[in-house]
Amino acid sequence: MNCPFLKETRVKYCDKSAFRKMIPIAGDVAQETCSSLRYRECAVFHRHAEDSQEQESPPQCPYLCESLAQYCAASAVLRLIPHSEPLLSRCGSGSYHYCDVYLGTADRAAIQAAGGERDCSVGGIRVPTRLLYSANHMWLDADKGGSYHLGLDAFLARVLGAAERITFLKQTGVDRPSVVLTVRGVDLEVVFPNPMLLTASNLYLRANPAKLTADPYGMGWLFRGVQLPGRPPVTSGLIRGDAILPWIEREIDRMSAFLAECRISRHGVGLMNDGGVFSPDMFQQLSREEALRLFHEFFWGLRV
Repeated sequence: MNCPFLKETRVKYCDKSAFRKMIPIAGDVAQETCSSLRYRECAVFHRHAEDSQEQESPPQCPYLCESLAQYCAASAVLRLIPHSEPLLSRCGSGSYHYCDVYLGTADRAAIQAAGGERDCSVGGIRVPTRLLYSANHMWLDADKGGSYHLGLDAFLARVLGAAERITFLKQTGVDRPSVVLTVRGVDLEVVFPNPMLLTASNLYLRANPAKLTADPYGMGWLFRGVQLPGRPPVTSGLIRGDAILPWIEREIDRMSAFLAECRISRHGVGLMNDGGVFSPDMFQQLSREEALRLFHEFFWGLRV
């Protein structure tokens, strides 16, 4: 599926130019050098004139070519892409869902509803059920084109509240996708359980780590990758479909039980909302020892 902002137009370009500059075709070409007999004054034409077998001068330059090109209608800068190359960019595949321009412009709720996607909420925690999840709360989105995006789910984002720094342990190559999140000066490593061939990392988050927890299923994505040939599927052992919501409910119950054992919870310092769900700034209220124990219990390890 193509991005809804990916549009098409006819362009022209010089086939002999060292740089292929595509120019949208306008209605009036009378004043253009290439489209009139003035092309005979062009240095590029004279340099390649012996290549032309024309006996008479055609009305326009024989090296003037036309083709289709595509561009992003939502971008502030017009960038033309040859029509034959859309799949080389995220615009021509499901990866456009993670483009900053798309996310900043599109009505995501309307597009989601039109696509029939279920985006549920458990205890105020957003849970897109079209995604797959690892037991340590990372999500995976499988694109029909064969690529994958992954990040932290809203449960983990709510626990952390905010990250001060994000360190990608490996940006590309074969590995289990992993990052180190610095929260309250404590380094916390999150590792996806299945290896893949990493093709990109969302390095923008290093400059703006707030997006990681503010928009975990959109601008806060962490990695893009593909399946490794001859290896177990990237989706192996992940939580999916009807099993997702009961799993999140159990995780909320486990978190409630964990907090009940903590010193801060016993002293009644507001770790829980009125509805029984932990508050978004809960992690900030824990002691260092409690925070590390919680992270190890819920988010560490390669188990699935």
